[in-house]
Amino acid sequence: MSSMPIPTHDDRPPLSLARDASSGVLEEHHYQQLQELTRLARPARKAAGYAHFSGWATLLSGALSLPFTIGNIPMMVFCLSIAAIGTRELTLRRRLLKLDASSPRKLAINQLMLGGVLATYAIYMLMQPAGESAIASAASSDPSLQSVPEIAAQLDGLAQIEHVIRAGVYVLLLLVALLVQGGTAIYYACKARSLKRLHKRSPEWCVRVFSLVHA
Repeated sequence: MSSMPIPTHDDRPPLSLARDASSGVLEEHHYQQLQELTRLARPARKAAGYAHFSGWATLLSGALSLPFTIGNIPMMVFCLSIAAIGTRELTLRRRLLKLDASSPRKLAINQLMLGGVLATYAIYMLMQPAGESAIASAASSDPSLQSVPEIAAQLDGLAQIEHVIRAGVYVLLLLVALLVQGGTAIYYACKARSLKRLHKRSPEWCVRVFSLVHA
């Protein structure tokens, strides 16, 4: 029985990167497709960068404020809602980096939810009865201040100003919720068009490579 000669170690063809590169697995037009995908993905990557900042800022705002609301159920619900919205934004950011076409719309909805929570909190605080101001509390603790009519009148005026400033803060928060969160929602929603264009122009394998790199 004859057998094929087994090549020795010196007779076997050496493995080299040059030999693998010349196998033609990826050609020049494949690299051009990847470069085009990277260019088309820039809007999504910029939006993901903003979502990273916005998500962490929202999450930390809610989480760090929570210990100061122990015993106040409405404020605890508010802080937990803020933290949950921030967490969801960070989750959707990862999906956006994977070029998920539905993530911009979901990020926009998440911003509208944040705006709704902020607006609800501002309206709730505006509807609360005005309590004793810090200036009035300080004046009541020192009866000598109330004994002088001129000083008492000035303190009453300062207390009124304090209430106006307090109301102005919550009105400003309401405007921020409407303008900033609404504008951010529009910004995210506009990225859906660029992602649809990306998926239309790029091969599926390019999208999968980009998603794996940014997973």
